[in-house]
Amino acid sequence: MASQKLQYVVRKMTQINLEEQIKVLVELQGLDTQIFKLDRELAEIPREIRRFENEFSEKTKSLKALEEKIKMLQVKRKEKEVDLESREAGIKKLQSQLYQLKTNKEYSTMQQEIDRAKADGSNVEDEIIKLLEEIDIENKKVALEKDALKVEENKMTQEKARLLGIAKEKEAQAAALRQTRDEAAKAADRTMLSRYDRILKSKNGLAMAAVKGDACQGCYRVMPPQVINEIRMKQDIIFCGNCARMLYIEE
Repeated sequence: MASQKLQYVVRKMTQINLEEQIKVLVELQGLDTQIFKLDRELAEIPREIRRFENEFSEKTKSLKALEEKIKMLQVKRKEKEVDLESREAGIKKLQSQLYQLKTNKEYSTMQQEIDRAKADGSNVEDEIIKLLEEIDIENKKVALEKDALKVEENKMTQEKARLLGIAKEKEAQAAALRQTRDEAAKAADRTMLSRYDRILKSKNGLAMAAVKGDACQGCYRVMPPQVINEIRMKQDIIFCGNCARMLYIEE
């Protein structure tokens, strides 16, 4: 009789201890859920910052293309100016030879050549004027693009500052939660805590899964009645046969 009473007391103590351990692990899960959420949000912030930087970098390509176009136009203009100078020098040379000619025919032929050279030079001048006009138009585009980029750069700077401020707040929240978690973990059985931690890491931050409507809330697999009863008895930690998470039923 005394032996049976002792066994009952041991089972009762084991049950109470297990109930307390489950409560501790559930408490840890609540803290870890918040910590994992904050960690995911913190990991997203650098990606958001890179996205803003990449978008700004893409917008600067338009400005660079305009600046490259202006450079090419300026090169063409310089080539045309050199060509015009050469033609003008040639015309002056022809004009200096006019007074050395002996006959009217020679003079007339030379004059026609000079007129053709002047006409060609005039065409080159027109091309230079068109290039200058085009360069002026493109320079105005560059000025507008620079103003727009300045606005975008200010927006990006403000957004980065906002995100970094959020990151700082979340880091402080995560640090406080980890400190609370460390204190709460002291009440957990070392072996159970070790198993809990392994599952937590392998299951993306969810080691303890509640059972609602007879279904595991980790994988939503419906549990057999026998498993539900075993969870309710709290004589041992029951694991989901599908996702391997620790199961409990919310009181």
